[in-house]
Order: sequence, then structure tokens, then C-alpha cells
Amino acid sequence: MSGWKRNIAILVVLQVALGLAYLSSIPRIYIDEAWDSALGYNLAFKGSLSHPFVEGFGGMHINFVQNRVVLPFVCAAIFKVAGYSILTSRIGSLIFGILAVVSLYAVMRRWFGEKQAFWICIATIIHPWFFEVSRRARPEIYYTALALAFLWLLMVFFDSGSRRMAFFAGVLAGLLGLTHPNGLLLVFSIGLAVLFWLETKSLARLFLWASVGLVLVILPYIIYVLWAIQDPQVSFIEQMQPSLVQRPILHSEIIRWRGFLRWPKGAPLAAVMLISWIVAWYRSSSSEKILATIILIFAFLLSFTTVNPTGRYLVAIVPFSSALIIRLIWRIITGSGVILQNWHKARFAIGMCTGFVYLSTCIAAIGLMFYHLRGADFTRVVNRIASVVTPDSRVYIDPIFWFGNEQYQCGPWLYISENEPITVKEAINWAFKYRFDYAVRDAWKVTTPIGIERPPRSMPDFRSGKLCDHICRIFGTKIDEFYDPYYGPIEIYKLNWNKRF
Repeated sequence: MSGWKRNIAILVVLQVALGLAYLSSIPRIYIDEAWDSALGYNLAFKGSLSHPFVEGFGGMHINFVQNRVVLPFVCAAIFKVAGYSILTSRIGSLIFGILAVVSLYAVMRRWFGEKQAFWICIATIIHPWFFEVSRRARPEIYYTALALAFLWLLMVFFDSGSRRMAFFAGVLAGLLGLTHPNGLLLVFSIGLAVLFWLETKSLARLFLWASVGLVLVILPYIIYVLWAIQDPQVSFIEQMQPSLVQRPILHSEIIRWRGFLRWPKGAPLAAVMLISWIVAWYRSSSSEKILATIILIFAFLLSFTTVNPTGRYLVAIVPFSSALIIRLIWRIITGSGVILQNWHKARFAIGMCTGFVYLSTCIAAIGLMFYHLRGADFTRVVNRIASVVTPDSRVYIDPIFWFGNEQYQCGPWLYISENEPITVKEAINWAFKYRFDYAVRDAWKVTTPIGIERPPRSMPDFRSGKLCDHICRIFGTKIDEFYDPYYGPIEIYKLNWNKRF
């Protein structure tokens, strides 16, 4: 077996082994995974691209029209074969994680050779954020993998001028645009960086054939949207409009980068990343400048195009940053374009210390996640609820519990936009239409990833900002309660809608 094939085999085995371990428990499940995988559930078992439990979000319970359809189709194919569960929802992300690693190796091998490409992929695989998103039923790993494959096809095209490569680059650009809005940012960032730093040729041929591939992918989606919005309840603008608190850009980006860098715990890793990015501009190759430029453009565009300050959106820069870190270590040890040319031992020590800081920080973060969350089995929580409610009962419950939908009827769930709030009475009148049999209260805000933190020990008083709490307080009688060490206290209420409101 040739060297590059052996390297790819090792990398794939490592990614699969690390990805499959406790896949259904680590990282801890949260609402977005239920939200996204439920679309694949409806595609697989209802034959409809619509949301099965959301009401009040531009009619997505009738027709889902956001440009986020790649994950639902991938999940639907998996569900058809293996059924619906947390594990099968995450298998698609594991597959795209493998695609990301293989594509990254292909690009880095062309630029820096087999040895550096191998270690760049290792550095990416063990990065805590790459580890996490390649195990979540979320679009981040999908567009990261497709972006790396897109970059590889561009490199092959500029070497060969192949119309086929240009066509498939356009296909991937279209798929990136249909994976998540951030996919479009990656296409622009990669394309602009490559055109700026490389001596490109045959641009007319590239744009022509890439446009053909792009149109073939995007056109069916456009036709579908035009058909879907014929229903007066379906609004493309409302579904595409985020409902988040608007913050000043600087404030949002501070929140985003603090979350991404796990500040202050991730300070050593942040220092290595920053130094490697700065050094990438000093006596470096055009390839290193492309990597640094992609990071710069993507981070800049992200700050102006999304009001969601989540750090996970920055995971797309992890492969490029990992490449710059390995290049930094390589240049220090070999003395390639760095200071202290004659200080061989000092350079070797600095390079090894840099690698140790990166390696130890990443392994520690992943190790802590395994240690603290290895027992975070959400199926255990779902089964306990299902043992209390009847299989044909309708349950008002936080959307994360959709993963138990085949054991009880989950929802619908009322989506209340922060741009168009409604009164408590209006919300309860909405719930009254469905006359839910049960309602389930949880104590923890499971709408965002919560790392390795422990949930509260006790259930809070009824909260004014949660419709479920109002329903339980007014119409419910508590019939069961239990505590899960990873998801906190849970209360189950039997509802009587004959009570007066």
C-alpha cells in the first residue's frame, strides 16, 4: 500500500473510532439536533419536507423552505435504513466528518506533502470543536466537509483545467448553499482567497462549467420554494428571518469568540492559533496565505451576516487553523523562513513545546467530555417519560423530547418569535385547541449546548416565560417526578382542560 493510501486509512480509522465511541451520549443532546433531525424524520416516514412539531415559524409545519435541506435528506436516507434515533441522527455527521478529513488530506498533500498533510488531519480530528460537531445532528460538519471538498476540486481544476472538476466544484458550491447560509460564506471566502493568491488560469472555463453545476443543484430548490410559498401560510421571508436579540456587532463577536475559544480555559490553544495565523503572513507560501485569508474573510463576513453569536459557527475555520498550526511547528523545527536560523536546539524545543500545548489542550478537552458525559443517555429520560404517559397520548413537551416521538405523540410546539411576541392568554388559547393529555416540565434550559456542566438539583418555581409552566400550573396535576444526573429534574403532569383559566 502506498504512503498516501496508508495515511488516509489510518486517518479514517481514527476518525471513525473517535466518532463512534459513546456517539448517542457525547456530546449531550440539545434542542437543535431534534429540530434538524425531525425534518429528516418527516421526509423518511411522511414523505413531506415539513416540520413535524413546530408551529408559528413562517408555516414550516406545512412546507419547510429554508436553505438547509442537505442534512434532512441525508438523515432521511439513514432513517429509512436504520430507523430514527439519536444515534442514527448523528451517523450522517460522522460520515461527513470522514469526508472532511479525506478532503483536507487531499488538499494539504498537494500543498505541503504527505507528512504535513497527515499531521494537519490529526490536529483537526483531535480539535475539540471538530470532535463535537462531527458527532452532532447539525449542519456545521456538513458545510465544513463540503467546503474542503470544494477547495480540493478547485486545486485540481487549476492544475488540470478539467471541465469535469469545474462542473463538480459548481455542484458542491450549490450543495454548500443548500446546507446552511454559512455555506455560502465559505464558498465566497475560499473562492476569493484562491483567486487572490494563486496564479489562476482558465477562469472563463471555470465559471462556465461551475455555473452549470451550480444551477443544476439550485434550480430544483428554487422551483420547490416557488411552489411551497403558494400556500398563504408559508412565508419564505419569515422562515429565513432569525428571531434573536439584536446586539452590536462587536458585542456579538466577543461572545462568539469567547465561546469558540472556551475562554479562559482555552487560552493556550487560542495563543497558538493566533501566533500561527500571524506567522502565516511572514515569508510564507501562497498556500499558507490562502489559509489565513479564508479564516479572515469568513470570520469577517460571519460578523455581518448572522445575529446568532454562537461559537460553533466558527468550526469551519478549524481545518484551516490546524493547517497553519502544523505549518508553524514545521517551520520552527526545520528553520524554514523563521528567525533563530542557527539555534537548532532552541527551535526544536520551541516547536515541540508548541505542539505539546496544542496536543495536551485538545486531548484534555475531549478527555473531560468523555469523563463527565459518558453516562448522558437521553434515551433513558425518554423511556422514563414514556413509561408514565400512554403511547397514544398527546404530550406538550420541550422540542428536545421529540426523540421519543415514536413512544408518545410529541407536540406540536408553539414557536413564539421575539419579533412578534404574544400574550400568555393567546398562547394558552393555542394550547387549548389541542387539549394535550400530558405536559412535561424540565428545569434546565436545554436550548443551547451546555458543555460538561451539571444541571440544577431542584425544579424551579413556575416560570412566567415558559408556556409549559403556565399549562402545568393552571390545568395540570403532577403525577410523577424524577431526577436524571445529566438532564436534571423532570416533572410529568396530567392535564384537565375543564379547569377554568
